[in-house]
Amino acid sequence: MSDENTFLKMDSEKIKDVLRHHSELTQQIHKQVIDIRKKIDEVQQQSIEMASYPKIDLSQEGRGSGTHKDLADVYLKYQNLINEQEEELAAEMYVLTIHAEGIHRLYLCFQTLTGEEHDIIDRLYVKGELYRTVEQDIGLNHRIFEETRKQAIRDIQRLYESDLTNEQIVHLQKETTLVKKGKNKRKTEYQQMSLTDIMEECNNGCVK
Repeated sequence: MSDENTFLKMDSEKIKDVLRHHSELTQQIHKQVIDIRKKIDEVQQQSIEMASYPKIDLSQEGRGSGTHKDLADVYLKYQNLINEQEEELAAEMYVLTIHAEGIHRLYLCFQTLTGEEHDIIDRLYVKGELYRTVEQDIGLNHRIFEETRKQAIRDIQRLYESDLTNEQIVHLQKETTLVKKGKNKRKTEYQQMSLTDIMEECNNGCVK
């Protein structure tokens, strides 16, 4: 798996949940990032204000005892608190960024699906249509419909966990579009290729 999604694992249920709520999750993360950015700005401003005050001699000789020592201890403790808050907020920002990258990558993987696999996943999870309605409209018997649905989820997960970069996955989207549109002589070739075959070709020939 590439570094882009090392920290965000995806199983079949998580994949379906992300596809169902892709827009809401993206907007929620964006709002959280903005909120954290504001908090970081506030903490940094506090740090600047603290630095603007006259320095307190925190050396062993200068601390002495009594009120001066107590003030120095409190000042140092507050400085450490501000630094810790800034580090914690930065860590929160990092986690949110990893989640945003994972959600984006998974949606790219979904978009590489073609034919019935794409239609089934799109209608069931992205558009949220009823299972029975989609099954009837697609026209497959229940066993084949379920096999196709499960295979589509596996294809998404396999591609998501692959070592392909997002740029290479976008390249895959362009390749699989040839199947949907059939605009050149490679259409038949790609109709006969599995997603694994296309991934292997991309590993050999995609932009690095």
